[in-house]
Amino acid sequence: MIAKLSLFALLTAGATACTVTESDSILTRGMFADISATADGTGSTTVSTTLFLGPPSDLIFINLVGGDELIAHNGNQSKVMSESIILNIVSHHATFAVDDEDALFEVEFVRDVDAGAPSSIVTLPAGFTLGAVPASVSRNVDFGVNWTGTGAAADDMSWTADGSCIEGASGRLSGDPGSVTMPAGTFRKLSGANIPDSCQVKVTIERERDGDVDLAFGKGGTATGVQTRSVTFTSTP
Repeated sequence: MIAKLSLFALLTAGATACTVTESDSILTRGMFADISATADGTGSTTVSTTLFLGPPSDLIFINLVGGDELIAHNGNQSKVMSESIILNIVSHHATFAVDDEDALFEVEFVRDVDAGAPSSIVTLPAGFTLGAVPASVSRNVDFGVNWTGTGAAADDMSWTADGSCIEGASGRLSGDPGSVTMPAGTFRKLSGANIPDSCQVKVTIERERDGDVDLAFGKGGTATGVQTRSVTFTSTP
């Protein structure tokens, strides 16, 4: 299984090398599926699916044509997932007005050429609330984030940090500690000309739960339920 963070990094780094192929000549057993259900605390969940020809590292995205479609289900609601193509990265999305712990989402892949993949399942982990952070923090001191709302023992947690003047940073957490501290020096200024000394930094905390990818996807896949929350602050020297 490819970790979600690694898959995201792979796509970001290789976006310019991505190619697109149409689905009508590809059997489901030749596909890899990346499926997620993500809630950000605003009361809704977005179900997303990306299909690859072969392993994701080949960066060959599949564009659905003909009678092929992805359908997301939650309870008694079913939605055909809408497709977007940006820089040859093909993805499909549907949004539902629910974000409760254990909310279940099923992705069905309906096809003409074969039986498709009728049932990939993800459920949401418990939501959580981040505490307040200072408006401005020096990169020479520790930075900490805490949260309330515990998750299941099997759920994973991770963090990422991004800003226009810093190198991207990330980490995985052991268990569900209720807080994380990034030691002084974790956020490093980008090298190069015209990089400002200060900028807005977004720190995102995610709680993740593994789901089940339909075995008909012959190249495997990932299925993840995600609760995501973010804080922002000004990073200074």
